[in-house]
Amino acid sequence: MHFKMKYILLFVLFVSIHGHAQIKPALFQFKTDTVLQWHYHFGDEFSAQEVDQNKWYPRYPWGGLLLDQSQWAVPEMLCQKNGWLHLGAKEFNQKTPVPNWMINQEQAKALGLNIKNDSVYLDYLTSCIWSIDTFRYGYFECRAVVPQGKGLWPAFWLFGQNGKDEIDIMECKGERSKDVHVDIHLPDRKDYIKNNLGIQKDWGGWIRMKDPIVNDTVIFSGVWLPNSLSYFVNGVPVSHFDGDFSTPMNVIVNLAVARDNYPFDPGPDVKTKFPADYQVDYIRVWKLEPTAVQKMSGFPQADPIESGWIPIEKDMIKKKIPLIYTKRELQKEQGFVSLIPISEDNYLVQLNGNGTLNVSAWVNGVEQTQFVSDDSKFRGENILGKDISIQLKDAPRNIELRITYKEKTISYFPFK
Repeated sequence: MHFKMKYILLFVLFVSIHGHAQIKPALFQFKTDTVLQWHYHFGDEFSAQEVDQNKWYPRYPWGGLLLDQSQWAVPEMLCQKNGWLHLGAKEFNQKTPVPNWMINQEQAKALGLNIKNDSVYLDYLTSCIWSIDTFRYGYFECRAVVPQGKGLWPAFWLFGQNGKDEIDIMECKGERSKDVHVDIHLPDRKDYIKNNLGIQKDWGGWIRMKDPIVNDTVIFSGVWLPNSLSYFVNGVPVSHFDGDFSTPMNVIVNLAVARDNYPFDPGPDVKTKFPADYQVDYIRVWKLEPTAVQKMSGFPQADPIESGWIPIEKDMIKKKIPLIYTKRELQKEQGFVSLIPISEDNYLVQLNGNGTLNVSAWVNGVEQTQFVSDDSKFRGENILGKDISIQLKDAPRNIELRITYKEKTISYFPFK
């Protein structure tokens, strides 16, 4: 996959947040009328050898055993390598011992299961990570590769401390190559909204993109603010919900196997390849400060095409659902640009949007070309364009980064 530098990124993010490095992560949300600066709050670049159990439970806290669907999410189906988290699912087709506390005896009886010595027959083993920390509001972002195959069901979602609130930023099916499902769940039918005919309907649904999102590197993200929730695919806004959730939430990524006649059916067929692999490059959570609006400046505009950037100026959504796509709320959204430290003096700049990007370094109003690297080993290409490296070694403390995106330029002073 992309990015040879990922193995050092987790350590550097940790160091940066704790004040030992000179530069800190930053993210800018570009809108038509302003640019918001977000601050790094939590995340994992999955650069270690194993899942960090100071950050994640390697299974569902309730155990993850689904007797009715004959599958179990277990830590053995997780691994990390080359800076990616791999969540697996495989056929099992045998009995295995299960901790007694995970077994719902009433459900087992109702299903007619003969459970002896706490051994359960399972069709599949699946996987999950669940954040130990909880979060209330923020920007939640995951870059991942969804596996192809009928019945495969990966997700990126948030779950409330009341056991009821839920924000599904992404659910996909391996056989629906261009579709992403977004949803919410609230108690007391607060997740119902009225359509144009005044009929109450569940909020949420399948969104069809113009290009495939299965088996490709894609960024799925959501902005959760008080009384507001917006969803994005590759920086493109795809849906919006007016409402709020009553409790902080955990962050979860998981790979399940859908079953016929259950939610998100159909299940696998003979063509589905096992073991399946849901790959996650990173998960990041950012916080917004009320005073974090950046002033835009009228700096000279560089030609992004001459600088090697790939323009993607096309509508990325094939079918918009009027019930969840409120143009009034989403028409201002343009994309995100993040600055991630990969060493004490080095940034990786990542674009999450469908525009063009240019970054330049300035000192006292004079451009300094030596700080923006064009070394290919620091650049990873995907459908979003290219990442770029900024090397700030020996840079003066008053250095200024000018970030130009969608014909807007902002200033960022990394050493302040």
